[in-house]
Amino acid sequence: MWVMRRAVLLSLLSVSFNLLAAFTLRAQDSSSQSWLDDVDPLITPREREVYLSLKTPADREAFVQRFWQVRDPYPETPRNEARERWEERLRDAKGRWSDPQDDRRRVFLLNGEPGEVFQSRCAGETLQVWTYQPGFQVRYRTTLVFHVDADRPARLWRSGDTPNLASLDLKECFADARMAEAATWIRRVGRDAYNVVVQRAVTSPKPREWVASFKAATPGVRPTAARALPARLDVDFPGRQGDGLVRILVAPGDPADQVARMLESSRELYVSGRILRGSQMVDSFRYRFDSPPKTVGARPLAFERHLMPGEYKLEVQLDDPAAGSSFVGERDLAVPSLSAPAVSAPTVIPAAAAPARPEPAVSPEVRRLFAEADAALAAPRPGLHIVPPSGKLIAGVQPFEVRVDRAAGLPDGEQIERVAFTLDGRPLLTRNHPPFVAEIDLGRTPRGHKLAAEGMNPKGEVLARDELELNSGGQRFAVHLIEPQPGRIYHQSLRAQVRVDAPEDQTLDRVELYLGDSRVATLYQPPFSQPLVLPDSAGVGFVRAVAYLADGNSAEDVALLNSPVAPERMDIRLVELYTNVVDRSGKPVEGIGPQELRVLEDGVRQSIRQVERVEDTPLRLVTLIDNSASMLPRLEPTRKAALQFLRRTLLPRDQAAVITFNRSPRIAVGLTADLKTLEDGLSSLTADEETSLYDSLIFSLYYLGGSQGQRAVVLLSDGEDNASSFHFADALESARRTGVAVYAIGINLPKEGASEQLARLAAETGGRSFFVRGTDELDGAYQEIQRDLRSRYRISYQSSNTKPGEAFRAVRVEVARSGVEARTISGYYP
Repeated sequence: MWVMRRAVLLSLLSVSFNLLAAFTLRAQDSSSQSWLDDVDPLITPREREVYLSLKTPADREAFVQRFWQVRDPYPETPRNEARERWEERLRDAKGRWSDPQDDRRRVFLLNGEPGEVFQSRCAGETLQVWTYQPGFQVRYRTTLVFHVDADRPARLWRSGDTPNLASLDLKECFADARMAEAATWIRRVGRDAYNVVVQRAVTSPKPREWVASFKAATPGVRPTAARALPARLDVDFPGRQGDGLVRILVAPGDPADQVARMLESSRELYVSGRILRGSQMVDSFRYRFDSPPKTVGARPLAFERHLMPGEYKLEVQLDDPAAGSSFVGERDLAVPSLSAPAVSAPTVIPAAAAPARPEPAVSPEVRRLFAEADAALAAPRPGLHIVPPSGKLIAGVQPFEVRVDRAAGLPDGEQIERVAFTLDGRPLLTRNHPPFVAEIDLGRTPRGHKLAAEGMNPKGEVLARDELELNSGGQRFAVHLIEPQPGRIYHQSLRAQVRVDAPEDQTLDRVELYLGDSRVATLYQPPFSQPLVLPDSAGVGFVRAVAYLADGNSAEDVALLNSPVAPERMDIRLVELYTNVVDRSGKPVEGIGPQELRVLEDGVRQSIRQVERVEDTPLRLVTLIDNSASMLPRLEPTRKAALQFLRRTLLPRDQAAVITFNRSPRIAVGLTADLKTLEDGLSSLTADEETSLYDSLIFSLYYLGGSQGQRAVVLLSDGEDNASSFHFADALESARRTGVAVYAIGINLPKEGASEQLARLAAETGGRSFFVRGTDELDGAYQEIQRDLRSRYRISYQSSNTKPGEAFRAVRVEVARSGVEARTISGYYP
């Protein structure tokens, strides 16, 4: 009887658990669908696909957080203005148009409130007209017309719909002067162009590609190991009150210092967790800690987060995979404001039962451990920063402003009184009073510069410094250790600070920090600041920071520690020439060795270090496509030919981008190895406006700036430039400075003018030019370009040129074989 009752009880429990799980799953699915509905106008098909593939609420929550992060216009601030603006518009839109299929709702969400709205009757239909006037984020006047029916959601009027607003026969519709004005505007824009206007109004700007490298962030902490570790979770606020800097510490717990022993014996420990505000996750994090150089005594694991003042819940998990043990803790977290007192007493819920006794605040020993690292944080200090220019490419005379932050409570003698400007290491001028603005001549053509500003007190002592890379290129990947500083002596601890300049369309995977040769911490997300405890015998040494992209590429910086003298830097330039060697028929020639080649730089023969074929060398490629109005009938065959070219050309380690241009360039797809993403970008091509060929070419050249290896821009256009602010000479100069090969395809261009200029651009950069009559010849031109890119030699030599300055150095490659010639760049800037 008992066996039967127990079986029935277990069966009922099983049914209950299954019903609970099904109910929870339905609730999660409902919540997920609701979010997808809310962001439907914004989310890309690829983002939707990845979101729907996620299995857990924590993974989807992490996805939502990342979804908004990549759209944040000012990621350096705690606020996400894009998310706030969207959620405010969404609340408004739901109140005004309950049906998600109403086109007015979508247009409002993407474009905001129109400047004028009116309703009119025309040919028996009710039409609603929205007008956006030129202004912030709106370049041109835009008029949109909606079919409004009480029984159906409103839909956008398009060319070809009835009534035909472009017709002059609808005089009865134009009794309303405003309706007549709107119809006149539509008629002047033209049928095809108006449909482009409508499509633009319902299409959201694409964010940079990020889903391919998305990693589900830390879910709610949970015990995963067989053994639980007694430990404590502390927080501290080492900075100035109200600045939002939170230091989180996982410290050894009583009675046994198991975490301390882990730190000494285990190679890798992982810390992960999240921070909640109410039920919403506002931050997630993951760190790896390695065995550091030997120190005396137990040390906590410490890391830092930045939060707005307020009440939060902190969840943290520490894992030791080698030992199969973990600690799980959570606590309430109150981040103080400027007026609130900073409290750091812990609230701990350990995985294992802890003694029922009051937990002390952060111990004095731990405070002393980080006292040296924290000294500069708590002290008031003046600061400055250079305001970045608004444009991505700048040239000519430009104003640069430096904003100075006074330190509260310090006398005038310890504040910044004047600011000195330098450009590329050359002193320019000093401003002795605000506003600290300098008019700086950057030259006629965009080129890379480093602008620096130093703030000094009345004695001339430098109190703060900032620098800014100008025209550095979209693919610049660099690491800079801001702290430790050269010339400063560190005894017990320091707060390493790292600045990473990552390529626009690449995902930063992690930053690793080393003390000497020992890796001590890995940071998988900003902020890239980390308190480090130095070895007990801290002497001369070094700190190294290595940043990795998701594709495995890395960049690093090294700072000497406690060195009495600054390190000497040797500038040894190894020149690499990507060169095609062809016979008289243009066929690639194989088997060329260094003994058959001569490299001349400014007429002087150079000693060749290496010659190698580069069939498999990673390629960074931009397909630059003219989508001005004249390209409208050619867009579909152009799209197909470009896509076929990318499919044939790209190897697994290659990356390509799609940049389109009419009046201005637009990155349709950033550098990616995902052919599906490239196909989606090409499929969205629409023709409109004028042709800014040279502006767009310069933009594309600098977009590839900072990347290494084989680089090329494949340009396709059918018209003369009629909208650029830069000229052919500027484009040629930019091509020389960047060293990027240009392949030009001209469709039905006249023999003079643009054809001659494109041919010269290609020849000077080691590329080729093709001039075709129609789109049916595009495939042949693309096949020639593919063969060219995959049959190059890389010739390396160390320049013997000792000529000072930055003058252009002419280069020529000669082949000691009859009927064979070499094609490479015409020279370079040192």
